[in-house]
Amino acid sequence: MRFGLRCEATITYRCDGSEFPLAITIDTTDRYSPFLELDHARRTSAATRERYKVRLETTPQPFGGVRWWFRCPRTGRRAVCLRLPLGGHQFWSRHAYGLGYASQREDRRGRAQLQAQKLHAALGGGGHWMDGAPPKPKWMRWATYERKASKLDAYNDRFDAAWADGLVRLLSRAPR
Repeated sequence: MRFGLRCEATITYRCDGSEFPLAITIDTTDRYSPFLELDHARRTSAATRERYKVRLETTPQPFGGVRWWFRCPRTGRRAVCLRLPLGGHQFWSRHAYGLGYASQREDRRGRAQLQAQKLHAALGGGGHWMDGAPPKPKWMRWATYERKASKLDAYNDRFDAAWADGLVRLLSRAPR
């Protein structure tokens, strides 16, 4: 994107057999107040329309050029992307809707398992992540392999400890 543009487009999202058209106007003709105008129906009611502007801003990049940001209409914070979750009325930032990452909803055991699975795949493992580190891939340096293999062992230990804690809690609640 660059300054001096004004363009309009309509994007149609399809989900669960229904369509959600979104009319977008991008206006960067005024260098000091570029904006994006959005026009769409509410997710909860097709009869009610939402039309609002989202400010755009730029930051200079170290090797030239600029990076474009949205300014969240609700919080006023800079955002890389805006979202419209189910039940939402306007496109806002993740922070404005209080949305978290999937890993934030995981317990200790789930986070350890996810990290172990990622490391096992990075090491070229085709088996189960609890089997330990797979053989060193041909292309990987020994220092990298050993670092990742020791991390995998640490995540396996964390998973085992969290699993054991959960089992102790479960058994302590069992009737005697």
